[in-house]
Amino acid sequence: MAEGDQIPNYQQPVNAGQAPFDASQPSDSQGSSQSRQDDYDGPIVSWTASEFIAHAKTAGWYAILIGVTVVVAATLFLLTRDAISTVMVIIVATLFGVMGSRKPRELSYSLDEDGVVVGQKLYPYESFKSFSVIQEGGVESIWFMPMQRLMPGLTIYFAPDQGDQIMDILSEFLPFEPRDTDPIDKLMHRLRF
Repeated sequence: MAEGDQIPNYQQPVNAGQAPFDASQPSDSQGSSQSRQDDYDGPIVSWTASEFIAHAKTAGWYAILIGVTVVVAATLFLLTRDAISTVMVIIVATLFGVMGSRKPRELSYSLDEDGVVVGQKLYPYESFKSFSVIQEGGVESIWFMPMQRLMPGLTIYFAPDQGDQIMDILSEFLPFEPRDTDPIDKLMHRLRF
């Protein structure tokens, strides 16, 4: 992890007063959701963390973005004489810079018998094919593969001491699938986005 990167801020899990999760009991992957509902009452585990890893961006990063934008826009205009395409390059680069300067929010996460809750939004387990653990600059996150093709994946961060507990719980509801970081994510990491 590079100097100046902001790693996700974690707070300890909050137990909702229910019986502790017992990962030693056999998983009933074919079992009904009703039997799962009888086993769990309320959130199984909950925590707070940043929504993403914020990479520090210096004035040099923004200067390079501006320089690349000017070169690409000028080259595009000289080759095509199309002002609309040139303006679009400038708009996209501006949006890229604005999104890059955005700071992560602290979100509450929880797992229960229905799915993954991020903030106030429930993502049912049925909307995901599997989950994977991704290493990102020394920090682990869980990535959920969506069932629908055009639905974006969901990434959640967690404290390292909670990883085993969270993965044990998730494996009761979803299959684990090993996955490497995809090329787009690697590119974004190199760009410090």
